[in-house]
Amino acid sequence: ELPIRIAQRAIDLLTLPHGLNSTRDVQAVANTYIRYLKVVLDFPMPMNAESEREFTQILKTIVLDRHSIPMAIARGLQSLKDGRRAPIDGQRLREMEEALNRFFTARVGLRFLVEHHILSGNDENSDALYKKQLEAEGGLELLHNESEAEACYDDESEDECCGAIQKNCDPMKEVKRTVARVTKLCRDSYGICPDIEIVDCTPDSQYRFTYVPHHLRYMVAELLKNSCRATVRNYLVGSNIQKEDHCNDGGLHDAPTLPPIRLIVTKGAEDVTIKIADRGGGMPRSLMRRIWTFAHSTLKNEKRSEEEKGDFEKDEFTGRHIRGFGLPVTRIYARYFGGEVTIKSMEGYGVDAYLYLPVL
Repeated sequence: ELPIRIAQRAIDLLTLPHGLNSTRDVQAVANTYIRYLKVVLDFPMPMNAESEREFTQILKTIVLDRHSIPMAIARGLQSLKDGRRAPIDGQRLREMEEALNRFFTARVGLRFLVEHHILSGNDENSDALYKKQLEAEGGLELLHNESEAEACYDDESEDECCGAIQKNCDPMKEVKRTVARVTKLCRDSYGICPDIEIVDCTPDSQYRFTYVPHHLRYMVAELLKNSCRATVRNYLVGSNIQKEDHCNDGGLHDAPTLPPIRLIVTKGAEDVTIKIADRGGGMPRSLMRRIWTFAHSTLKNEKRSEEEKGDFEKDEFTGRHIRGFGLPVTRIYARYFGGEVTIKSMEGYGVDAYLYLPVL
């Protein structure tokens, strides 16, 4: 099954429409998948425990490969746009979006298959693989914050993990780990971070929640980073306006405050729902449809500011700088197991993001 899926991903890339498949960066990604395919095919079928461990080690090298496939595709989209005199029309954009959605959805399945095999071994668990991924992207120090978050949370139950799947996943534990990481990233990038208030509405729930913990962490991290970024930038804009007013009329004005972000976790009979509410200024309705498209940000030729060069702008899985892929990939991860992500915006006030995860 694995060679088939790897080969299919290479074919998906080589058949992307409207010239996207011929860009240098997309060709490089397709060659990466072909290289993965050759590595897997060259390894003989595991017939005993020793060969199984060797095969699993090969799969680990694939998972920990820091070649950023989303970033390469983003560059491919940018180079395609830069190479055209006329803008890409709406029909072609829709066809490219559909093709990229199919590719990334299938990629989620491929990664899940590989990671589940790795984590099904007796000598590996989700946290150990997560630690190695952080080591590969140079973010190992973030585990210190996660350890502090876990120390504040009394968890007496066993994890009950089956490979990448946790039979009784604790959404509060994963949310607190993610909040600790995003808080550090935000402070490192901007020097400040809004308070993140976590409201736990799960203690009285008797429903078990079977899920993939690192999928949950990825989705919450991307949504939370969006809220932190909007809140901080909205605050900085307000600070600059206050300074200008003070300089112009010499009067005293109240300095803007950094409003907190509220993160609410509930567990029902059908869904675990996570709501992230910020007061970062919101967005106009005209942009709501575009935030779910891969081409939305990557087709803009904008220079990154200094804070965007920090870890806060890195994709959670690849550890690379990437713009515009967070929300569409988050929705793909949510929908993969039958969930959903919705965004409600009040322009001039803030955004409420809802993450629905089915109780499997």
